[in-house]
Amino acid sequence: MLYLLIVNYYSTDLILALLQSIPEADRANLKIIIVNNSPGDRTLQPHSATHPNLTLLTAPENLGFGGGCNLGLTWIYERDPHSLVWLINPDTTLADAAIDYIQTCFQEHPHLAILGTQIQDTQGNPWFTQGKFNPWLGSLPHQHPISPSENPTAKIIPSRWVSGCSLILNLAQFPSCPQFDRHYFLYYEDNDLCERYFQQGYSIAVTEAILVTHQVSATSQNNLKAKLHHATFSKLYFLQQHGTPLALLLNLGYLSLKAIADWIKQNPDGYQGRWQGLQQFLQAKSCHQS
Repeated sequence: MLYLLIVNYYSTDLILALLQSIPEADRANLKIIIVNNSPGDRTLQPHSATHPNLTLLTAPENLGFGGGCNLGLTWIYERDPHSLVWLINPDTTLADAAIDYIQTCFQEHPHLAILGTQIQDTQGNPWFTQGKFNPWLGSLPHQHPISPSENPTAKIIPSRWVSGCSLILNLAQFPSCPQFDRHYFLYYEDNDLCERYFQQGYSIAVTEAILVTHQVSATSQNNLKAKLHHATFSKLYFLQQHGTPLALLLNLGYLSLKAIADWIKQNPDGYQGRWQGLQQFLQAKSCHQS
C-alpha cells in the first residue's frame, strides 16, 4: 500500500491542487494522510469528507515539518508497518506517471529504504536531482546534470540524501518507525534523516525521472525572518551532528557575515532571523557542553 503523507500549514488551496494532479485511476489505490499543523485552520475538514481514502490528523500545535511527519509516520506504522510512505510537500504537483514509476522502482529494488524524486520548479528548471554531502566544508549540493536513461523502465541513482519535499520511505526496511530528529523545526531535517540512515548502511536513491513540480518557497516565503532563523539553526545543528569541526567553524563564520551584511543593508528580517538562529544554536551548544 502507498500512502501520501502531507503536512499542512495554512495550505488548503495548494493541497487541493496537489490532489487534483493525481490521476483518478491512481487515487483509488492511495491512502492520503494529512497532518494539520495549523489547528486553527479548519478549511480542510469539509474536503476530507469528499475523499474516501483521506484521513485528517490534527496536531496539538505547529510541530514543524519533521514533527508533523513524525505524527503521520507513527500513525501509519502502527497500522501498516510494511507500506510505502511518500512525504510530499503541499506546494507540489505530480507528473502523470509518478505513482506507477515509484511503485516500479520498489518492485525492481525492494532493498531500497529511502527514495527521492527528481524535482523541477514551475519554470521547468531542475531544482533537485541528486544529493551529496561534503563533511569537511559542510556543503550539501543537490543539482547535478544527469543524463536520462535510454531504458524506459524505472531507474534509480544512488544519492547521499534526498529532499523532504518528495521522499518515499519503505517502512518494511526499518526495524522501527523512522523518525525525524525533533531538534529540527524546519530545514535540514531531511538531510539529517538520510545521513543517519546512510551511516547505518541503508540504501538511498533518487529517480532518474523528474516526477514532481515544486512551487519553491510557496509557503515559507511569507515569513522571511522565521525562515532564516530556522534555516540558520538547522544548518549549524546538522553540521555539529554530522560535519567536521572545520565545517562547523566555516559555516558559523559565513552565516555571521551574512547577518552583518543584512544589518549593513538595513534588512531587519534578514539580520534578525539569522541572529536568532545563531543565538539558538550557541545557547543549545552551551547547554549541551555544560
